[in-house]
Amino acid sequence: MQQVQSKGICHGLPVYSDDVKDLVALVTGANGISGYHMVKVLAAAPQRWKNIYCLSRRPPPDYFFADLGDGASRVEHVSVDFLADPHDIGNKLKEKVQHVDHVFFFSYVQPTQKGGVTGMWSDADALAEVNTKLISNFTEGLKIADLAPKRFMLQTGAKHYGFHMGPATNPSFESDPRVLLENNFYYPQEDHLFKYCKEIGAKWNVVRPSYIIGAVRDNLLNQMVGISVYAAVQAHLGKPLLFPGDFVAWDKEICRE
Repeated sequence: MQQVQSKGICHGLPVYSDDVKDLVALVTGANGISGYHMVKVLAAAPQRWKNIYCLSRRPPPDYFFADLGDGASRVEHVSVDFLADPHDIGNKLKEKVQHVDHVFFFSYVQPTQKGGVTGMWSDADALAEVNTKLISNFTEGLKIADLAPKRFMLQTGAKHYGFHMGPATNPSFESDPRVLLENNFYYPQEDHLFKYCKEIGAKWNVVRPSYIIGAVRDNLLNQMVGISVYAAVQAHLGKPLLFPGDFVAWDKEICRE
């Protein structure tokens, strides 16, 4: 049984035993909501995680290391573009990383959006092509750098169950069949992960969170910004905090973690 704890605004954090120490982690997409908070959790466990390498194309923002507290000394950023040639990725990893135990993969690329926010996932084929390339180039780079993780965690999400296309099974289960009405980049990502881990003898995990509301600045997917502004305006006007959407949004099935 896994024990969990709360620290500040964060809840459900793991309580680690003392039998596993000095692990090395690679966190991809470390500037994003999920990636950054994974780095914060790892950095807060100094005995468990000896070194944490953050991989992203862009350098981290100014607040990145300051918000990690004492754990910042064990965190190093490596600038890597996963859409580059795998040999370039492998060579950059070789320069910085000599060993890895766990990989936490949060990388994501959004193709050029057509129309409003509802068009974010309209080009399913383009999403599948670019995001599958991210994980395939990265794993090839790991091979070139002679890095073989013991475990690889991939974050996907509720689109696995087709929630972005309309009503879906609620609740959803890991055993639910894939929804094949259109291309879904989560599926080729998973297939590539399974093949890669079988090839190198690693274990894997796939996590599928639904809506992610995270306290990360400068991130367009942080829904808390809009909700907070709306709540502040309503409070200033002395009005109740009513549901800000239409009936279609109100009536839509939502799965809760």
